[in-house]
Amino acid sequence: MHHKTSFILFFLSVVFAYGQVTLAISEVKEQRVNQRFSLTILLEISGENMEQETPLRMPDTSKFDIIGSASERNTIVLDSRRGAAINQLVYQYVLSPKQAGKIKFGSVLVTVNGKIYKTEPFDIIVRDSEKTAAVESTERNDLYLNLELEKREVYQNEPTVAILRAYSRNYNNFRKLGPIHLASQKNAKIAAVSTKKSEIESEGGVGSQVIGVYTITPTAAGTVDIAPFSAQLEYRDDTSTLASNATKLHVKKLPTGMPQHYKNAVGHFSAELTSDHQQKAAEVDQPIHVTLKISGTGNLNNFDLPALQKSPQYIFYAPKITSHTKAGRNGTTGSLIADYIIIPKQPGQITVEFENFSFFDPARRSYTDLGASSLQLEVQTPAQIADAKSTIEKVNEYTNNVLETVNTPVLQTQHLKIKDKERINWKVVFGNLAFLSSAVLLFLFVRRQNERRKLRPQVQRANSDAPIVTIAETEQLLRTQLVNHFDDTIDYLSKLKDTSDFSQFFTVYDELHNHALKNYEVVNESEFRRKLEREKGASFSEQYRNLAERIQIEKFSPVHTGADMDELFELIKKTYSDIAK
Repeated sequence: MHHKTSFILFFLSVVFAYGQVTLAISEVKEQRVNQRFSLTILLEISGENMEQETPLRMPDTSKFDIIGSASERNTIVLDSRRGAAINQLVYQYVLSPKQAGKIKFGSVLVTVNGKIYKTEPFDIIVRDSEKTAAVESTERNDLYLNLELEKREVYQNEPTVAILRAYSRNYNNFRKLGPIHLASQKNAKIAAVSTKKSEIESEGGVGSQVIGVYTITPTAAGTVDIAPFSAQLEYRDDTSTLASNATKLHVKKLPTGMPQHYKNAVGHFSAELTSDHQQKAAEVDQPIHVTLKISGTGNLNNFDLPALQKSPQYIFYAPKITSHTKAGRNGTTGSLIADYIIIPKQPGQITVEFENFSFFDPARRSYTDLGASSLQLEVQTPAQIADAKSTIEKVNEYTNNVLETVNTPVLQTQHLKIKDKERINWKVVFGNLAFLSSAVLLFLFVRRQNERRKLRPQVQRANSDAPIVTIAETEQLLRTQLVNHFDDTIDYLSKLKDTSDFSQFFTVYDELHNHALKNYEVVNESEFRRKLEREKGASFSEQYRNLAERIQIEKFSPVHTGADMDELFELIKKTYSDIAK
């Protein structure tokens, strides 16, 4: 009885051990000579201590051409608590019979824990190829595409590289491949890394060539079916489509513990926040240019940028997003840039702050929170900015204002103007002073000559040439000068707009605006608006304020469109035409 019990336990243990390894093969019954067929081999190993000691050993395949091979490994978890799992390996071979007849396909062998497992052999009946088949059809059957994934298991939103390779025994067939077409894909985004063909490689009489490299970024967890890629095949006057194999991508969910402001960024990134007023004070109600730049490698084009926080200290407009990216083998590399126009509404220290930015790093398998990007900016009133200027800066500003009001062509005095906050060019300063001195001496000389003429009895001034002495006449003269300057400048602005010279366009507009300030006898923007409100009304003052904000937004915008500039030009023409009246 004791011996029987031992035998039964031994038999059950053998059956249980045998059940831990499964080796199977898909059988093929009939084929034709030179016709490709796929052979799939499945190996499943379960158990904690089961180890595959040898690779698959194929039988004699000398009667077949091996066109290509591929493998896929999957892990099926049965019980995560006990660690029970099945390791599944799928091998696929593409073969082509060389000769007709009955060919025996032998057993496939593998060794697991010192024991050899094998498949049952089977017979394949190979028939002669059809005599009516054209040679061209045989050439087409000799060419096929294979899509290979470098990583079959990735995280959600983690890019993986896909390589599209062509195989053929006739190297001339590679030249007949046309453009590659990507089918519509669910739950994944595909970007081309390179569509340049590689050098032809040869192995076992079969040539292969890489015809495309792509990145595939899955947007949903689970199993994602990658649709076949296709390419045009051109034979003489006939064009057909050649499709690759379909494949699967196993997508893991992102781990728990993601930051509160996480927005699907996967890769490795850095954030940079800059402004054109970091080194100098900004002015109340005047625009500030703020730029947020996210750089790195990953799914750059598939996540949302951090948003600018709202604040009573400033208002802002919708940003213009520009992308400078390039697809690579590790994902998309480059940067995303968000350009904001911010208008401060109160003086003092203001804080420009964005939302927190975080990303998941698949190399570390952890999240990284970069925190909130922020800038401290100093904002002052026009009076505070004027008081903070040095004496030489005030002289430069006064000189530039005089040069802008000289009745000469618009471009003649540009090279004489002195730019603020730059190193002082004493040659330009002395040249400007000499110019002003000469103008003053000339004015005094002419005035003295006129006084001498008045003393001569034989010379009498007509009543129409009498000097203007009333305030009304003086204002009328200033209005006439403004109208003349407006007509000349508006024609020049139109030419600059049509030639897309937008930088000079805004420079000339500034000159037109400064000339209007001069004729209205005001020195800053606030006084100008108050005077417009008194003389033109509150509605016109609000119209001018909207135009001024629109000017500043377009001036600092990184991109100018023709339609926007046409509309802006018409607003300038209409508004300043009313100002000149």
